[in-house]
Amino acid sequence: MASRLLGFSLLFAFLTASPALAQVRALTGRVTNQETGAPVLEAVISVDRSGISARTGSDGRFSMNVPEGDQTLTILAIGYKRQNVTAPAASRQVNVTLEPDPFRLEEVVVTGQSTGIQRQNLPNAVATVGADELTRAPTGTLESAMQGKIPGALIQQNSGAPGGGIQVNLRGVSTINASAEPLWVVDGIVVSNSAITNGQNAVTSAQSGGNPRNQDNPTSRIADINPEDIERIEVLKGGSAAAIYGSKATNGVIIITTKKGVQGKPQFNITQRLGSFWRAGTLESRTFTSLAEAQAAFNPDTAVERLFNAANGQVFDNEDALYGEHPLSYETDMSVSGGTEQTRYYVSGLIKNDGGIGVNTGYKKQGVRVNLDQQLSHWLQLSANTNVLHSVTNRGLSNNDNSGTSPYMVFPNTPNFIDLRAPSNISEDQLVAADFPVNPFQPSNPLQTFQFLKNNEDTWRALGTLTARATLLTRPNHTWQLIAIGGADYFEQDNDFVSPRELQYEPNDAQPGTAVLSKSSNRNLNLAVNSNWTYVPTSGSYQSTFSAGVQYEDRLLNATQILARDLPSGQENPDQATSATPFQDDQTVRDLGLYGQEELLLADRRLLLTAGVRADRTSNNGDTGKYFLYPKAAVSYRFLKPFGGLDEIKVRGAFGQTGNQPLYGQKFSTDSSGVIGGNYATFPGSTAGDLLLEPERQTEFEGGFDALFANGRAELNFTLYQRMIENLILQQTIAPSMGQETQIFSSDGRLRNRGVEASLNVSPVVNRNMNWLLRTTFFLNRSQVRSLGDVPPFETGGFGTSLGAFLIEPGKSATQIVGTEGVVGDASPDFQMSFSSDLSYQRFSLGFLLDWKQGGDNINLTEFLYDLAQNSVDYLEAGQKRFADWGTGQTQVYVQDASYLKLREITLAYNLPENITRGLFGGSARYVRLTVSARNLLRFTGYRGLDPEVSNFANQAIVRNIDVAPFPPSKSFFFGFDLGF
Repeated sequence: MASRLLGFSLLFAFLTASPALAQVRALTGRVTNQETGAPVLEAVISVDRSGISARTGSDGRFSMNVPEGDQTLTILAIGYKRQNVTAPAASRQVNVTLEPDPFRLEEVVVTGQSTGIQRQNLPNAVATVGADELTRAPTGTLESAMQGKIPGALIQQNSGAPGGGIQVNLRGVSTINASAEPLWVVDGIVVSNSAITNGQNAVTSAQSGGNPRNQDNPTSRIADINPEDIERIEVLKGGSAAAIYGSKATNGVIIITTKKGVQGKPQFNITQRLGSFWRAGTLESRTFTSLAEAQAAFNPDTAVERLFNAANGQVFDNEDALYGEHPLSYETDMSVSGGTEQTRYYVSGLIKNDGGIGVNTGYKKQGVRVNLDQQLSHWLQLSANTNVLHSVTNRGLSNNDNSGTSPYMVFPNTPNFIDLRAPSNISEDQLVAADFPVNPFQPSNPLQTFQFLKNNEDTWRALGTLTARATLLTRPNHTWQLIAIGGADYFEQDNDFVSPRELQYEPNDAQPGTAVLSKSSNRNLNLAVNSNWTYVPTSGSYQSTFSAGVQYEDRLLNATQILARDLPSGQENPDQATSATPFQDDQTVRDLGLYGQEELLLADRRLLLTAGVRADRTSNNGDTGKYFLYPKAAVSYRFLKPFGGLDEIKVRGAFGQTGNQPLYGQKFSTDSSGVIGGNYATFPGSTAGDLLLEPERQTEFEGGFDALFANGRAELNFTLYQRMIENLILQQTIAPSMGQETQIFSSDGRLRNRGVEASLNVSPVVNRNMNWLLRTTFFLNRSQVRSLGDVPPFETGGFGTSLGAFLIEPGKSATQIVGTEGVVGDASPDFQMSFSSDLSYQRFSLGFLLDWKQGGDNINLTEFLYDLAQNSVDYLEAGQKRFADWGTGQTQVYVQDASYLKLREITLAYNLPENITRGLFGGSARYVRLTVSARNLLRFTGYRGLDPEVSNFANQAIVRNIDVAPFPPSKSFFFGFDLGF
C-alpha cells in the first residue's frame, strides 16, 4: 500500500512540476503606455514555452522567477498590442512599453466554454462592449446601456416605466412560438431574465377576449445587474459562435464578465451622481373652442355643458399633472480593488434611486459584490464571485385595458376642460380618494388612481460562482488544464398590487377593492467541468487546442398568486377579502450538455481552423433522454500587408447549428377543472401538447472580412449571414370533435433570415494630449417564412385585421403587418445605424452616441383611441380624416413608420489638476473627475405616438411594435463626481 501511494506521489510530482523551475532567477520590471507613459495594469507577462507568468499591479510593476539563460517574454494587456521582448541571461530587470490597440485586436474573445482566441484571429463576428462604453452615461438598467453599441442587435424599450422592461433581438426573428430571449451568462453561469407578471390584469382585464398574452408591462430581471461591475460584454450572435451553448442559443448568447481585483495597494473609487428624469414625449389633446363642438364629441348626457362653462376657456393639462414629476435621483457607486500576487480582490457597493416621471413611481436598487481570486499554488487557482442585489420598483399602471383604468385609455375620452387634480390646498399626506373629482367621462380618474394604487415589486437576488482552474500538466510543448465552474442564481420577487375600494373605477365590478399578492422564486443551478489541452511543437509552427466538457443546469421557477376581491376600506391582506382565488405556476427544467472542440492556429498565427460539436438533452423535450447534436466549424486567414494602404485583412467563414428549446409545458396537454351537474370535475383543457416535441434547429452560414488600414488607425468589419430555422414549433386549430381547440407540435416549418452587419472604427489621433476614437455600426436583416408544413397561414397577436395584425404565411416576412386592405407594414426596420465619438483632450473628455433606426412600423392604437373619441390634438386638421379613412377599410392610417434618430447618451467630463486634487483630498488622491451627462436628450422622429420604441406585449418573438397606452418615455440629466484614491 505504501509503495502504491509513493508511486502516485511521484507521478503527481512529475505531472505538476516544471523542470524549468530547477534553476531560476528573479526578474522585475515595469510595463507602461508608449503614448502617455502611464502604467499598464493587469498586463500578463509570460515566459515562452514554460507556463510561467505574472501580472502587473496598479503601478505597472511585476516580479517573477524565470529560468536561467536568455528568455523570451510575451506581454499581453487588453487595449494594447502584443509585445515580445528578450530577457538576456544576465538581466534582472526588464521595462516594456506597449503600443495602444484602440480596436482591441489582441483581446481574447470567447470561442468555447473555457477557451478563447485573440480577436485578430476570430473566425466569426462577435461584438464586445467594454466598461468605458457601458458607463459613458448613467442608465436605469443594463439593457439600455447596450443600445446602439452592437451591430446585429435590436434593443428596444417596451415602455418608459422605471426599472427596465427591454427586449433584445439578435439577427432577426428566430422563432414563432418558442423563447425569443437570448441566453444570458454571467461569470460562467446561465442566469435568469424572467419577466414575471405583477397581477394588474385583475383590474385592467387586458387579457380578456382574444388576447391571452400578458400585457402587464413586467420588468426584465437582467436589469438587476449593476453596469458599474461589468468589465466587458461579449455578444455571440452567429450560430458558429453560439453553438457552444447548444439547444439554448438560437437567439444568441450574451456573456457578461465582471471586474476583478488588480494586484497592488488598495485602490478606492467612488462615484456620486445626482440628477433627474423628465418626460420625453407627450400626446396632448384637442382644445374645444365652442360648447357645440364639445357636445358633438362627448355624450351630451354627461356634465359637458356645466364643465365647459365652468372652465371658461381654461385648458387643464392632466397629462402633465400625472407625468410631469422630476424628483431628485441619485446613484452612489463604490469599489475597492487590490491584493497580492497570490490574492486579489474586488469589492463594490451600489445605492441607486431613480425617481419616476409619474406620480408615486420610481426604481430603487442596492447591491454588494465581492470577487476574489486566490492562487493556491503554481498549478491551482480559485475564483469566487458573489453578488447580492435588492430592488424595489413602482411602475404605476399602463398599457391596454378593457375597464377604463389605464391613463392613456382614459385621457382620450376625457376633454381638457375638466380638471382632474385634487384641491391644491390639501397636502399630499392628507389626501383621501374623495378629494379627487369624479371623472364623468370615464370610469376612472388617473390622478386619483396613481395617488392611491399600489403596484410595488420587491426583489432580492443572489448570484454566486466558484471557479477552480487547475494546470495539471505544464511542459515546453504541452499544457493541460481542468476548469470546474459551479454557481447559483436565486431570486425572490414579491409583487404587491392593491387597488383600494375607494378608487372611482372599483365599484364597477360589484366587488370593490382588489389585491393581488404574488410571490415568485427562481433558482438556476449550474455545474460545468471543462478540460483544455494545448500542444505547441518545438518548431512553434502551429498551436493545437482541444477542449471538452460537460454542463448541467437545473432551473426552478415557482410563482404563486392570490387574487382577492371585495376588500374592506384600509385593508390589503387577501384574507380580509370576501373572495380569494389562488394560482400557481411551477416550472422545473433540467439540461445536460456535452461538447468537444478543436482549434488549430497555423501559418505563424495567421490561419485558424476550428471545429466542434455539442450534444444536448433537456426535460422540456418530448423524449427527455434523447441527445440532439449541434456542430460548428469555422476558418479565418490573415493577409499581412497584401498591398499598399492596407495593413492587414482577415477573411473568415463559419458554419454552426444551434437550438431553441420548447417552452416549459408545451409538450403537455392542459387540464381544466370546474363543476358539471353539481359535481366537481377535471376535463381536458383547450390546448393539446406534443409528446414528441423537439427543439427548433437553426443552421447558419456566415462570412466576412476584417480590414486594418491607415497605419493601424482604422478598422472595417463586414459580415454576411444566412440562418435557417427548421422544425418550427407551431400551434394549429383542430376540429372541435377532438375535444380541444388547438394543438402545439413540432412541424416541418422553416424560417429564414439574411442580413448584413458592418462597423467602421477610426482612431484619427492618439498622443499624450489627445485621444479620439470614432465608431460606426450598420445592420439590416430580412426574414422570410419559407414553409409552414400542413399549417395554413395564421394571424398572431394584435387586435384584429381592421386594426393591424401579424400574419404568418409562406413566402412573406415573419413580421409583416396586415390590415383590411392586405399587407400594410412590417415591424422589422429597414436598417439600423449608430455613430459614437469618444474624445479626450488634456483634462477634458467628451463622448456621445447617436442611434438611428430607419423603418419598422408600429400599430399606433393610442392615436386611434384619441381619434375615435374625437379628442386628438389634430382632430380637425387630420384626425377626423384618419378615422374616416379607417372606417372605409384603410388600416394603414394607424400603421405608422417608427423611424427615429436619438442622442442616446452624451457626457462631458473634466479631470481636476493634480495640485488641486491633492490640496482637496491629500496626497493619496489619484484623480477627481467632474461630469455632466444626459440620456435620450434629443429625439427626431415622424412617429405620432409617445415614443417609437414600444411593445404592449413586452418580450415576444413576433407580436411587438404595438402601441396601446404605454408609460411615457423619459430623458435624464445627471451631474457626477468621481474620486479615486
